[in-house]
Amino acid sequence: MKIKISKKNRRLAVIYLALLVILYLVIYVVPKVTTIFETTQVLETGTLTVSCDGTGYIVKDETITTADGTGELVQSVFEGTVVKKGTKIVSIDNKGSDSGIRSKYKPFLKKLRNYAGVKSGSDAPISGVCSYSMDGNEKYFAIDNLDRIKKDKVESLDYDTLDLKRNSAKKGEPVFKISRDDNWYVVFWFEKEQAKEYEEGMDAILNFPDGSVPAKVFAVHKDDSLYKVIFYVNSYYESFASTRKADITIVKSNNTGLIIDNDCIVDKKGVTGVYVKDKDGDYQFKPIKVKASDGKQSVVYDATFTNENYELVETVNVYDEVLRDPKSALEKDLKKER
Repeated sequence: MKIKISKKNRRLAVIYLALLVILYLVIYVVPKVTTIFETTQVLETGTLTVSCDGTGYIVKDETITTADGTGELVQSVFEGTVVKKGTKIVSIDNKGSDSGIRSKYKPFLKKLRNYAGVKSGSDAPISGVCSYSMDGNEKYFAIDNLDRIKKDKVESLDYDTLDLKRNSAKKGEPVFKISRDDNWYVVFWFEKEQAKEYEEGMDAILNFPDGSVPAKVFAVHKDDSLYKVIFYVNSYYESFASTRKADITIVKSNNTGLIIDNDCIVDKKGVTGVYVKDKDGDYQFKPIKVKASDGKQSVVYDATFTNENYELVETVNVYDEVLRDPKSALEKDLKKER
């Protein structure tokens, strides 16, 4: 069955489509074209966040506690609770018969053979965060092994976790884990150029999927073709005890100042600066000092800054109009000075 559309409706449809096209051009195309032809940028105050994303591996002191008897198991401390050494975590009535560790626990315990962090009992052997899961990688990701952790190894490991919550346990089976949260590390691997951005002692913020912690760069080491960047942390993080590997955003700096596009910045005889429009419409070179840059924009000091000779230097001000492509102005300037 064919549906006939009246000329009036066709006309309205054409007008409607034309309006959509015009709206698209106004919203998406015109601003981009306008920006292309802008020759200057007006400086305004703002905050520039410099960050990068990476996969981090948590290195920490962890103690796996195994049941010292067989019977009904009561786990009396909530997951994620911070406990002191000696706190009662579980209790076992010891009414069962010791018939050997169940098979699902054996592979995890095998990976922890000769690991000093495996204890027997019902009390917390160290102070830290209580959890009822383990992945068998506690030995490899121990702090004592920090320098020996390698990228190819961490990528080959299995990070599936074993749930330790249950109503009964046999002697020797793992029943809880305590992870120290006052002294732990997060390890990343970066290419050389990216690793250059990190120096020992530098402060940063690590944004995990469900929380953030302040951190400090502990060390930067070459590791085969990449560089291993290690962050030190001593703060509590909600999912700390149950997390081994996470996608993390490293916030290197939050700097407030004048925000300037990097294509406005030029080097004149070893001095970094911009060309600022004066009252007569001419462009004059002014030195700047960059606080931080994300590769596209930089945040710079306002009004004055102190140079490497401890001299006070006049620089750009808010609402200054700076040249976007200063190369021609630089060439002209240099010719005048010859």
